[in-house]
Amino acid sequence: MDLKTKGLLKVAFFILLLGFAGTTVDARFDPSSLITQFLSKEDVNLYVKSTEKACCDTCLCTKSIPPQCRCNDVGETCHSACKSCVCTKSIPPQCRCEDITDFCYKPCHSEEPKLAGNSQT
Repeated sequence: MDLKTKGLLKVAFFILLLGFAGTTVDARFDPSSLITQFLSKEDVNLYVKSTEKACCDTCLCTKSIPPQCRCNDVGETCHSACKSCVCTKSIPPQCRCEDITDFCYKPCHSEEPKLAGNSQT
């Protein structure tokens, strides 16, 4: 083999390795790495939900003392204080916080949180 052929083989082998490495790397975009996420409200207004503040719009609590509460919000990420975030592998992911607390976080929006057992609608 002459020098030119050896050089071409090295380049071809390098490109082959790059192609293999590109197929084994998980190149999905992770939205939880963003400092903020943009959420639409009724497809009209946009507001920003900060990942620094824990909040929950749909909080379900038992009537026991102390209550056992869980945030039932579903989104692309969990709130910032969540210790057990479970996400689907779909794109975009649907995540829900599985933490049980004895309180509800403040709502993410201006509405009151929805509590289980409340007859108010």
